[in-house]
Amino acid sequence: ESKTTSTFTIEDNSIPTIANTASDLKVECDGAGNTAQLAAWLASNGGAVASDACSNVTWTNDHNTLSDDCAETGSTTVVFTATDDCGNFSTTTATFTIEDTTVPTIDTPAIALDLECDAANQQLQIDAWLLNNGGATSSDVCSGTTIVWTHDYVAGTENTACGATGSVLVTFTATDDCGLFITTSASINIVDTTAPTIDIAAANETVE
Repeated sequence: ESKTTSTFTIEDNSIPTIANTASDLKVECDGAGNTAQLAAWLASNGGAVASDACSNVTWTNDHNTLSDDCAETGSTTVVFTATDDCGNFSTTTATFTIEDTTVPTIDTPAIALDLECDAANQQLQIDAWLLNNGGATSSDVCSGTTIVWTHDYVAGTENTACGATGSVLVTFTATDDCGLFITTSASINIVDTTAPTIDIAAANETVE
């Protein structure tokens, strides 16, 4: 009598099948890192779906941090890995991006500056008005309070009418950290409401 022994082995060398690959996602900046949207995207494996004929599939990813772009924007490119119970794995890659496409808002528009002609401190008042952006205020969700103001005023351009009177329209521009901007305009008006003064009064004259 002779005997022989053999072993029948079931092994799994097949990687999981990714039916739907992960998809890129772009979201509008909320100024706070868009944490809920990022967490949901990661939890859903970027929308990827995988299966394995031999076992269950476990998902992991290598997300670490977002890049530091303008204001509170940034991106992360993530590798999602589907691993079966035997250690075989497949990967799919996608990018989550926080972008800023929204211009700042003008919360308070600029208001005109009315000055009497040849006031001793006329230019000082103009300079103070310009420094205060004509009274305008602006805000931006993605950049917070970081708004850069500029204007197109050129000294003397307000003197367009009689004497030293006149008017000029000044445009103030509010720009956020991502280069998006919005404008508001108001005029500098130089008026003359003061009558001339008689420095030497006329003298009476008697003739024969």
